[in-house]
This record gives sequence, structure tokens and C-alpha cells, in this order.
Amino acid sequence: MIKIHQINVGGFDSNFSYLLHDEKTGDAAIVDPCGSTQLIKDKFLCIKKSFPKYILLTHGHGDHVSGVDSVKAFFKAPVVAHPSCSFKHDIGVSDRQKLPFGDIYIECLYSPGHTKDSIIYHLTDDFAIFTGDTLFIDCCGYCEPNSMFKTMREVVYPLADSNEVYSGHDYGRCPHAPLGDEKISNPYLLTKTLVAFQEELKNL
Repeated sequence: MIKIHQINVGGFDSNFSYLLHDEKTGDAAIVDPCGSTQLIKDKFLCIKKSFPKYILLTHGHGDHVSGVDSVKAFFKAPVVAHPSCSFKHDIGVSDRQKLPFGDIYIECLYSPGHTKDSIIYHLTDDFAIFTGDTLFIDCCGYCEPNSMFKTMREVVYPLADSNEVYSGHDYGRCPHAPLGDEKISNPYLLTKTLVAFQEELKNL
């Protein structure tokens, strides 16, 4: 079973970092290390059996990558990002590429809109998605409307309702929520036309 540690690291604006740990195999990954990386280190050191596999970047904005160098001091793993990401990375992943993790995979879903290098990381057992600044609880990130609307309708919405949404910032009514709930309540996800989506963006 994969344990997800959501860590409110502060950072630029109520940032979240994540520590993933497969309790069976010991595989571990960090998503968007930033803010107070000591909090990430403390959580990681509490894990008795761990094998660092990936440092996953949802996109290259400074508030999401500020802690990479710091965590690499104690978490020896390659940095994974979209090939177009300007931040230095070791593995550039393609859309739908699957990274082995425990007994499942982490699927890399290309999700442009907030940035051209945005990736959503999807656990293939439909347990969770890590959405960075693409999808927040109750809202979405500032974006280029056409590509973000396409991402919402063609990438995010078709995913299983059971996926828990773990975003890059603590902006919503709760720290995380099932995607099924967001499909009902999040206006940026449930909107079905580009015109309507553009109107909703005026409320960001």
C-alpha cells in the first residue's frame, strides 16, 4: 500500500510537498520539494524502510522546485520533469509514460495550461493524482485558457472519481478531496465549453 504524506511546507504561498512511500517495497518519491524542506526530511527519516526512486516536479516554477537541491542531500534520487522544463532534471518524461513504483506505476500525464511543462502524476491504482498548479480544490491555476480547458476536459475529467486530488497549494475548502467531488463542485473542471470556461476564469 502506498502511503501519502501531504506536507504543508509554507513556501511562497501555502505550498504543499508530498512524500510517497510504498510500505511493501520501500519505494519512496517526493513531489515538488519546496518551502521548509526540513519538514520533508523529518518525515522521511521516520520511515524505517525506504528506497528513494524519484523527485517528481509538476512544473518548473520556482516556488515548486526551490527545495530540490536541499532534499537531494538526503534523498538520492533522479529529478523527473517534462522535457521542456527549464529546471535541471535527470529524466524527461513523455505523456502517459509510466514509472515503476512499488507494485503499480506513476503515470505522467502532460497537462499544459498553467505552464507549458505541467505534468499531473497519476497513481495507476486510481488512488491519487498530484496536480501541481493545474487543478486546486475548488479552482485551478492561472493559465492560458485554450490549453487548460483541453487539459481539464481531456486529461483530468476522464480519470476515475476515486483519485484523491493532491494539489500544489492549500487554496481550497480542504487540503485534498476525491476527484469525483471536484467534478461536481469545481467550476473549472465541470465546465463543458471553452466560452463558459473563459467566463469562469474571470473569477480567479
